[in-house]
Formats: sequence, C-alpha cells, structure tokens
Amino acid sequence: MLEQDSRLWLLWHRAGRRCYRCSATMKSPPPQRQIRFGVPERFARSHHVPRHQHAEAYATLVLGGSYEQLAYAGRLRLVSGDIVLQPTFDCHSDCMLSPELEILRLPWRRESGYGGIYRGCRVDLIRSAARRDLREAVALLEEDLASRLPVAAMITDWTDALAVALRNPRLQIAAWADGMQLSRGRVSRGFRSAYGVSPVQFRAELRARAAWLRLTGTRDPMSNIAVDLAFSDQAHMTRSVAALTGATPSAWRRTYSLKSESEHTYSPATQTEVPGSPSTTS
Repeated sequence: MLEQDSRLWLLWHRAGRRCYRCSATMKSPPPQRQIRFGVPERFARSHHVPRHQHAEAYATLVLGGSYEQLAYAGRLRLVSGDIVLQPTFDCHSDCMLSPELEILRLPWRRESGYGGIYRGCRVDLIRSAARRDLREAVALLEEDLASRLPVAAMITDWTDALAVALRNPRLQIAAWADGMQLSRGRVSRGFRSAYGVSPVQFRAELRARAAWLRLTGTRDPMSNIAVDLAFSDQAHMTRSVAALTGATPSAWRRTYSLKSESEHTYSPATQTEVPGSPSTTS
C-alpha cells in the first residue's frame, strides 16, 4: 500500500472510533470494507455487496465474469479484462451479473477524480507480475493507464443522470426534478432504490469528499473552501468532512503531508504511523 494512503487509512481508522456530530444532510457513511491486495478472489453468482466505503484508492482487475457497480462515478458495468479505479473515499455497491466472478485488487495512489473503467490493458501480464511483486504489477498498471482515458459511466435512466449532476454542490434537486418533469418524491425514492442513498445524502458525501481533497491537497483557507463548495459556513464543512472521513479538517491538515501525486511511493509491506497516534494493528 502507498505510504501516504496508509497514513490516510490509519487516521480514518483511528479517528473513526470517536463520535462526531453531523448535520442533518450529512449522515455517517456506510461501513468500511477491508481490501486484500494482490490475491485473486472468486465469488458466486449470489454475491452482492451493499453500499460501503473504502478510505484508500485501489484498482480492481476483472479476471473473469462481470458485475455492476454504483459509485460516485455513476453506473459502471464491468466485464472480463476491464480495470476499474476506485478513488479515495469512494462509496459504492457491487452486484454480480455472471455465474462466477474473479477479481484482483492492487493498491493505487491518491485518486482525486471519480475513478472509472479502463479497457485494453495487459490484465494477464499484470496478474502474473502480482504473483511476484506488487510493485512490479502496479508499475505495469501505471504504464497502461497513462495512455488511456476511462470509459464514460452508463446512463440507463434519470437516476444515473442525477448521479452525475449531483457532483455540482450547488445543484437544487427540486429544480432538477421539475426540469425532468418528475415529482420530488419520485426522485428521492427512485434514486435511493438505485443507489442505496437519497440524492441529498449523495450530494452531501460528494461535497464533503471534494472539501477533503482540497483540505489535504492545497493550502487554501478553510473558509474559502467552505464558500466555494456551497457549505452554509465553515462549521458545516467541519461536520460534513468529519462524518465522511472520521476526522475534522484541522486534524487532516495537521497530519496529511502536502505532496503531489508524483511524490507518492509504493510500500506494500509497511504502514506509516500518524504523528501523535497510538500504535494500532490493522
């Protein structure tokens, strides 16, 4: 795992033990799931993973079978040979579409976008490299993805269109519903049925994540970030970020070193301790 992302996960894990009050529109995120890197995993057709969160970014190689994922990126339908990048602090659900599924997950650097599907990569070669060394496998993956763009998320109906529209923190959901000639109740119920969360909560999570990315990736004043992302005030942003990540903006600013993505280094065998945190085995 990346040293920087290990620090992120440790802070999230430890801070998550504390209790934070959050606003009415930013409830606690779904449960976090642990990730096994470099080990192929097989699942049966009945396998379905409800909406959950991952603090660290990673890549999933589909070695066989197919499944559908509903995430911040939208609706993603993956088939054998695809690679999907799961961004930092992503929430998604997974549903198998084939009788069997085999995947391989690899650690990835901080991913500030929404992730997405990549096709035409050397999946078999990367899989073989992962048996020897995760560093080698990730280096091959980086080479493949450097010259490719992710496939656009599927838009099967208005729920998928709304998922993309909710990336705008100033989107008025009621006005959007009126523009689509949908009742507000139908929009709320339909989106929750598809994505497992209300559109208000989905937008709140995306906004909190955007705030976290700027808090940990820039030196912008917190008050400016709050204004830019349409929080009612800085305290509102603090509650939202804490609800999503398990730590306040000030805590992240104190512990997260400001490095560019090019400065990340792979360290699958070690984890970096968070300054001031007690040692914990994860």
